Amino acid sequence: MRTKFLEALNKDEANFIKPLCICLMFSGLRIGEALALKWENVDFANKTLKVEQAITQEPKFDSDGKVTSRVTIVGDTKTTCSVREIPIADIVVETLKQWREKQILRQNTNKEVTGDLISRTSFIFANDDGSVRSYSGTKKIFDRFKKRNDLKKYHIGFHGLRHTFSNMLFEMNENPKVIQQLLGHRDVKTTITVYNSVDSEYVRQTTEKFNEKVKEEQMLIDQNIREEVIEERKEKLVKDMTDEEFDDMLQKLMEERQERKRKKEKDFEM
Repeated sequence: MRTKFLEALNKDEANFIKPLCICLMFSGLRIGEALALKWENVDFANKTLKVEQAITQEPKFDSDGKVTSRVTIVGDTKTTCSVREIPIADIVVETLKQWREKQILRQNTNKEVTGDLISRTSFIFANDDGSVRSYSGTKKIFDRFKKRNDLKKYHIGFHGLRHTFSNMLFEMNENPKVIQQLLGHRDVKTTITVYNSVDSEYVRQTTEKFNEKVKEEQMLIDQNIREEVIEERKEKLVKDMTDEEFDDMLQKLMEERQERKRKKEKDFEM
């Protein structure tokens, strides 16, 4: 399922969904934390991400005390332990770099962009007017993405993407205390059980091992995409051929196969 989802992200880059999901899947962020991220929170040189705030929904009431609307505001994280600086995998670093380049291009060429999208204090996943995105608006765009890519049947949600990160770390048999620190849990029991405390270097080493795991999975995805492209080209090539050309191609393939077989037999005799 992970592979299928990543393939869809690589093929469908129409909006901010790819960089957002990569942050959730490979950094373990909560959706509210990701939407509140600013460019100043990313240290590309040292490959770290600082989580300081999160979005919340503030209700508005009428004179009878009924909720009339909800306004998205940027406030504190879920708990004090959720404030954290974490090492991030190469896939997150590269994806955010690519997204920043796209935002620079959009700001310079798209008249619909009226806000500052690329300053240090700009939200990474801002609306075109520079305002913070709401959870509900983001979910609608994500739902459309899933529908476009035939992923609705898998019931993928933002929280599930965060769980993907922890699951991958558990697959690596990592210390739950490290996972607790990366996820920003208040209590290690939330993660799994109590372990000895760990220092930042241990967390960095875990991220490096995680990096290698991600690269291995990415190589498989890239290979699958290459094979799909090759098959598409083959189908197109055959489709455009006349019967005579197709027969000639088959004849050449058979001759080449026979030649390879003869060479093998000769090498065996020698």
